[in-house]
Amino acid sequence: MPSYQNILCAIDLDANSAKILEAAIAQAGGQLKRIHVIHTCEHPITGYGELTGSNLPTTEAQIKQKAYPEFRSILEKHQIPVSQGEILFGQPSEAINTKASELSCDLIVVGSHGRSGLQLLLGSTSNSVLKDSPCDVLTIRLEE
Repeated sequence: MPSYQNILCAIDLDANSAKILEAAIAQAGGQLKRIHVIHTCEHPITGYGELTGSNLPTTEAQIKQKAYPEFRSILEKHQIPVSQGEILFGQPSEAINTKASELSCDLIVVGSHGRSGLQLLLGSTSNSVLKDSPCDVLTIRLEE
């Protein structure tokens, strides 16, 4: 089994985050300094206020401000320094693979819901990450 030195762990802010982080910690041999954790958010849609009848554009800063407390809580619960975590914007698989390249990671850990049928045809983040990954990818099977 390869010894991974630099691991990128991509999480959603849900109950499955713990399972994904625990897998990353195991792959790092418990050495938390080897793990970088990210959460990706889609870019906010702005400029459509006149079409929708509302003029309340949401900014990336507002989205980060809302997501950060939960993200920080997850990191602290697993004793991962907050400085090793980051909230990114963009298409999730692209953001994950770009960050893995920037950090010279040798492993990406992501969750997968194991979808089938139409959901599989539409694609999943884990499949997209795997397709374009600059390194090994460990997918953790998650509950629906």
